[in-house]
Amino acid sequence: MADLLFSIFFFILGTVVGSFLNVCIYRLPRDQSIVAPPSHCPACGHGLRPLDLVPLVSFLALGRNCRYCDAPIGWRYFLVELVTGACFVAVWLTSQQVWSEGAPAVAACGAKLVFAALFIAIFFIDLEHMVIPDELAFTGIGVGVALDLAAIFLWHRPLMQLRVPGSAWVLALPQSVVGLLVGGLFFLVIELFSRLIFRKEGMGGGDLKLGAAIGAFLGPWVALLSFGMAVVAGAIVGVALIVTRLRRRHEYIPFGPFMVVCALAVMLYPALVRHAELAYHAWRSTWAG
Repeated sequence: MADLLFSIFFFILGTVVGSFLNVCIYRLPRDQSIVAPPSHCPACGHGLRPLDLVPLVSFLALGRNCRYCDAPIGWRYFLVELVTGACFVAVWLTSQQVWSEGAPAVAACGAKLVFAALFIAIFFIDLEHMVIPDELAFTGIGVGVALDLAAIFLWHRPLMQLRVPGSAWVLALPQSVVGLLVGGLFFLVIELFSRLIFRKEGMGGGDLKLGAAIGAFLGPWVALLSFGMAVVAGAIVGVALIVTRLRRRHEYIPFGPFMVVCALAVMLYPALVRHAELAYHAWRSTWAG
C-alpha cells in the first residue's frame, strides 16, 4: 500500500513539475523570463487562474481550448505533464532503497528527478527549435558536479585514478569532472571530424554542453554507453526518415532528443549497463580465444 501511495505522490509531483516545464519549453527558446509574467494564454494574453492550471485535468476539462478566447491548446502541454509524471514514478520505483541506504541514495534520487525534468524540457525544445538552452545544460552540469562533490566530501567516494599514457603519473579527479570532459570532448571530436570530412556542422554547441552534463552526472563510462546508443538510434531513425522521404538527405535532425532518451534509459534501467559490460567481456573473450 505504501508503494502505491508513494507512486501516486511522485506522479502528481511529476505532473506539477511538468506544468512548469511547459512554461520553460515555450519561453526559453524565445528568450523570455520563466518567472514573469505569470502563466497566460499565448493567443489572447489573458492570465490563467488556478482552475486553468490543474495538471492534465484542466486540459481535458477545457476540451483543449482556452477558456477565454477558445484558441486551441496543443497536445504537447498534456504530453509533457503525463511523461514527467511517468518518469518521476519510474525514478521512484528504481530508487526505493533510498530509505534504507540513507542520505547518499536520497541525494541521488533527487538528482535523478532533476535530470528527468531537464531531459524532458530539452527533448521538446530541441525537437521543435533545434536548440538546447544553456540554462538547462549548465543546470545539469552543476547538479552532476555538486552531487559528486557531496559524495566525495560527505560520503567518502574515492576519486577516479587516471594514469597518464607513457608515464608513471596518476591523476586523481572527481568522477563528475572526468565525465564532463569526456562528454564534451566526445561531441567536440564528432564536430571537428564532420567539419574536416563533410565540410559542415556535425554537432552544435548545445549537444556538446548536454554531453558534458550527462557525463558529469552518469560518469564517463556510462555516459559513453548512452552516447553510443544515441548514435545508433539516431542513425536508424535518420535512415528511416530519408527512406520514407519524411526528411531530405541534407536536412539536419536534432540529436538532443536521442541523447536524452538514451541517457534516461541507462539512468532508469541500470541493467543496460550490466548487459553492455557482459557483452564487452564476451567480445574480448572471443578475440582472446
